[in-house]
Amino acid sequence: MVKLLNRYILRQIMGALLAMTTIALLALLLERLLRLLERVVDSQGSMGIVVRMLINLIPHYLGIAIPVAFFFAVLLTFNRLSRDSEMAVMSSAGIGVHRLLLPVMAMATVLTLIAAITFSYMQPYSRYAYRALVNAIVHASLSAAVEAGSFVRVDDMTFMAEEASADGHRLGRIFVHERRRDGRSITTTASEGLLQEAEDGSGSVLVLRNGTRKVVLADGSGGGAIGFDEYRWPLERDPDWAFRPRGGDEEELTLPELWEAMEGPPEGTTVSQIRAEFHSRIVQVVSILVLPFLAVPLALGGRRGGQTYGIVIGLVVLIVYEKVLDFGRAMTAVGEISPWLGLWLPLLLLALGSGALFFRTSFRVSDDPLGELPALLHSLRERVGRFFRLAHGPA
Repeated sequence: MVKLLNRYILRQIMGALLAMTTIALLALLLERLLRLLERVVDSQGSMGIVVRMLINLIPHYLGIAIPVAFFFAVLLTFNRLSRDSEMAVMSSAGIGVHRLLLPVMAMATVLTLIAAITFSYMQPYSRYAYRALVNAIVHASLSAAVEAGSFVRVDDMTFMAEEASADGHRLGRIFVHERRRDGRSITTTASEGLLQEAEDGSGSVLVLRNGTRKVVLADGSGGGAIGFDEYRWPLERDPDWAFRPRGGDEEELTLPELWEAMEGPPEGTTVSQIRAEFHSRIVQVVSILVLPFLAVPLALGGRRGGQTYGIVIGLVVLIVYEKVLDFGRAMTAVGEISPWLGLWLPLLLLALGSGALFFRTSFRVSDDPLGELPALLHSLRERVGRFFRLAHGPA
């Protein structure tokens, strides 16, 4: 009986989880697809690159979709069981809410493992691959991206031409700023320039005329300026050229690499940034195990005046929790607070609050686990509705 019931609940949650995850991924990818199409078309790229870029975005969006989809899958499943009086039948058979949590926590454990792999390995590698594709697109056809008076960013280089021909090949009053990995920055200005194909056919060359190159060292001191009549700047590399090594920032490091980097962070990052990224990923993974304890009480409580307020409250709690984690991560990254305060404390508060609600739901079935909150929300809804009816009523 119990095993049959467990399988039934798992099927219900699994169906809702797959549907919501698919919808969330499609919505997120579609929004990004529109921007990628504009970028690739302007750069004369192919649809194959767009598909590869979207594939590399899936782990990032999967990390967003899984916790939210799982939370609402559990909430909606138990809410339907309550509305269809199936929960009442189970309760009369001696099966309490805490007994029904076993299949939910089994699924939460599986999703936690998937999320751990996603955050630890898939996201860093896919993020690096996505950035490499973006870099390749921009390098592939800078002339298509050049517009008069607009800045074009190519990895660590910023390019601007005040004048540009319709095809983007002839340029006037050019400014180029390049930041090297050793900390130096090089600023190049020229009165005119020309984008043309390299003689060996390997790519494009920016030919600058009548200009100056100025170098600023990493310590801020000037390294001198050199004038030139003509300077040829290769914008593309040969087929063996590869994008910079992975690990340009903390987001491209795997979880084990983040742990090692706390002793010596990569150039351009700080220990605080590494620590914030490390703890943030673990907190996001562990949060999945807490969500069922919040979703079940919200699904079974919050009913007032024929309305279910648990769904609305759940959405608000998730948004607030995510914003608090974002704030904690940002403050940890700049070294203002400890990750235990900025990231782990919000998780602890969520776990304690969810656990209290679940205990109230499991062992005090006569009470609404949300207490008077649904009544207050219902009263507020009635007052707002009355106000708008009076405001739009006859004069």
